[in-house]
Amino acid sequence: MRSLMKSRSSGTSFLSSVILICALLLVAASCGGPYRASRVELPGQKLAIADDFFKKGKYSKAAVEYKDFLATFAGSERSDFAQFRLAECFRIDEQYSLAAVEYRIVVGDYGYSEFVDDAFFLEGLCAFKQAPRSERDQTKSYKALERVNRFLQLFPKSPRCEEARAALIELHERLGKKDFLSAKLYFSDKRFDAALIYFDKIIEQYSLAVWAERSYYYRGVIDEERGLIDEAVCEYGEAISSANDFPEKEDANRRLKALTSGGISER
Repeated sequence: MRSLMKSRSSGTSFLSSVILICALLLVAASCGGPYRASRVELPGQKLAIADDFFKKGKYSKAAVEYKDFLATFAGSERSDFAQFRLAECFRIDEQYSLAAVEYRIVVGDYGYSEFVDDAFFLEGLCAFKQAPRSERDQTKSYKALERVNRFLQLFPKSPRCEEARAALIELHERLGKKDFLSAKLYFSDKRFDAALIYFDKIIEQYSLAVWAERSYYYRGVIDEERGLIDEAVCEYGEAISSANDFPEKEDANRRLKALTSGGISER
């Protein structure tokens, strides 16, 4: 009797295992595994397949096809296009580190291409997208800043210039904030020489950011503390000339009026 029950139990366990394996195989079959590049004979056919995936927003599959095009039809007159589209697939899919590498190849290997200016800018944009918050290491932002500035110098008539200038403002804001936080710490401790190093840097390098306007105010306060009234007047004047609003603007205006009217500003 016990032998019979044990036999039935073993049979049930075996059947359950078979069912589980079959279910796993069905799931694997439905997933289909990673997409593999299609086999075609002509480069135009390959690009048509890749472009169709790209237009449908299937960027991972499009990337596979563009990459296969570059390997299979090396030297094709459309290689620069395929290389640029490969980079675009990664960027739109938010794989910025991979995209940056592919844009760099466009710039380095296809200098004749109509896509060089776009690739030059978008490589910098990818670096910016990878940068963390202002409080953290900004190596990527510095790289992006260098790239965007260089782009505007090399391609001043590019349709991307407006987008590049917008990115430049964002970069100034991010990098300026990082230095401003450091400057304020030194200012609060009355370590004015150290604070001025950062305030000066912000004004010189990140003039598009509100942090530059705020830095003028703090430079004015330091000048006033040191009895440099003419210099303080100039700094406060720069601060309040901004069209932007910021926390210290009202006080800058008050201090300026006090100094120019012969009054004494409150410390």
